[in-house]
Amino acid sequence: MRLLKPFLTGLIILLPIGTAFILPLSAHPTKLVEARLQVFAANQQMDETAELSALETELSFAPWQGEEWQRLGRLRLNNGKPLGAVDAFDQAASLGALTTEGKLWLTDALITTGDAERAKALLREFSRVENVDAFVFLQAAMTQRSLNDTYGALATLLKAYAIDPLNGEINYQIGLQFAAVEPDKALPFLETAGNLIPTRQADCDSLTRLINDSGEVGETSLRYQLIGQELATMEEWDVAQRAFTKATALDAADGVAWALLAEAAQQNGEDGEQFITKSQELAPNAELVNGLSGLYYRRQGKNELAIEYLQKAADANPRAVVWEIEMATTLDGMGDRASALIHFQNAVDIDPQNYLPWRALAVFSLTRSYEVETIGLTAAKMALQLNPGSPALMDLLGTMLMKIGKLDEALTYFLQADEIDPQQTAILIHLGQLYLAQGEKEKAFEVLRQAVEYARDSRLREMASSILKENNATK
Repeated sequence: MRLLKPFLTGLIILLPIGTAFILPLSAHPTKLVEARLQVFAANQQMDETAELSALETELSFAPWQGEEWQRLGRLRLNNGKPLGAVDAFDQAASLGALTTEGKLWLTDALITTGDAERAKALLREFSRVENVDAFVFLQAAMTQRSLNDTYGALATLLKAYAIDPLNGEINYQIGLQFAAVEPDKALPFLETAGNLIPTRQADCDSLTRLINDSGEVGETSLRYQLIGQELATMEEWDVAQRAFTKATALDAADGVAWALLAEAAQQNGEDGEQFITKSQELAPNAELVNGLSGLYYRRQGKNELAIEYLQKAADANPRAVVWEIEMATTLDGMGDRASALIHFQNAVDIDPQNYLPWRALAVFSLTRSYEVETIGLTAAKMALQLNPGSPALMDLLGTMLMKIGKLDEALTYFLQADEIDPQQTAILIHLGQLYLAQGEKEKAFEVLRQAVEYARDSRLREMASSILKENNATK
C-alpha cells in the first residue's frame, strides 16, 4: 500500500506526457505560429492589408493578447473599418492593454461610426488622467473641438498647459477658447503663441487688437459679435459659435447676433433654422440678416430664394464684395456659369486690392475647368500677390499649374506651402499627386501617408488613402 501513493503520483505526472504520444497534436499551435510569422513579415514590408488579415488569424487562436487587439484596431481604422476598429479597441481595453494613444484612436473610430457622445465622454476622461504627455492632451483637445465640445476642450488644454506652459500651439488654442467667452483672459496666451509660432503671429495680432479695441464697448452683444466674426475669418468656427451664443445671451433682441449664430451653427454641422428664423423676425431689413439668410437657403437647396436674399444684402451695401461672391457661387451651383462669372468679376472690380475675390475667381476657374490658363492662372497669381506667404494660396496656385501641366513650377509652390504648414492634409495630397505625375512613387507614398496621419477631416483622410490604394502602395 505504501508503494501505491508514489506509483499513482508518478502516473499523474507522466500521464500528460504519455497522452501526447497517443493523442494527435492540435493544428492550432502550428497555425498560430504561421500567423505570427505572417504578421511579422507584413509589418516589416509595411503591408497593412496583409498584416490585418494575419493578425485577425493570430487573435482567433490567441485572443488574450491585449496589445495585438490594439494594433488590430489601428489597422482596421486605417483600412476603413471603423466598426471593427471599435470592437478591437474595446477588446484591448477589456484586457487592460488600451494605451492613451489607443484611446485617441478609439475616439477617431467612434466619431467615424457616428457615436459622438461616447467619444466626448471618453475624451473628457483625459483631463483627469495623470502622467500623460502634453501633446496627447493637445490631440485630445483638438478632437473635442471637432465634436463642438468646447468646454471639454478648454479643460483638456489647461491640463496640457500645466505640463508645458511654453508650448506655442497650446497657448494659441487656449487663447481661442478664452477669446470667445472671457476675451481679456485670452491676451497673454495669444501673445505667447504669436511669439513662439511665426505662422500664428498675424492671427494672434489681429485677434489681440480686436479684443483690445472692442473693450471700449464693454460687455455687450456687439463686442462678442465682433470677436466671433474675427474668429470666423480665422476659420475657427466652433469658438466663433460660442462668441455668438454669448452675444445673443447679452441681447436676445439683436437680430444680427442670431443670424451670425445661425451661420456658425451651420458651419459646425448643425441646422441653425431656429436661429435664422429668429433673426428674420427681429431684423428683416438688416444687410447681414439677408445675406446670411441667402447662405442658409442655398444650403437647403433653395437657390432661387437664396438669390433673392443675397440681392437684398447687395442692394443694402453695393460695395460689399462678399455678396457678389456668394451670388456667383449660388448661380454656379444652379448651372448658370455665365452669370456666375459676371458676379465673380464684379467682386474683383469692386475691390481689386482684396485677395478674396481673386481667390474665389481662381477656385471657380479651377473647379469648372473654365479658362484655367488665362482667367484662373491670373486670378490665382493675383490672390497670392495680394496675400503673400499664404500656404493655402500657394497650394491653389500650385494646383492650377499642375492642372495645366507645369509640374516643376507647381512643385515649387507646393514645397513652399508645405514648409510653412507641414501638416496640412490638402497640401500633402496635392504634393503626392504631383510626385505621382512625375513618376516618383516613393516620394508620393511618403507624403500621402503623412496626409492620412495628419488628417482631421475624414473626407481628406479617405481621399489620401484611396490614392495610395489605387497606386498599390503598401504600408
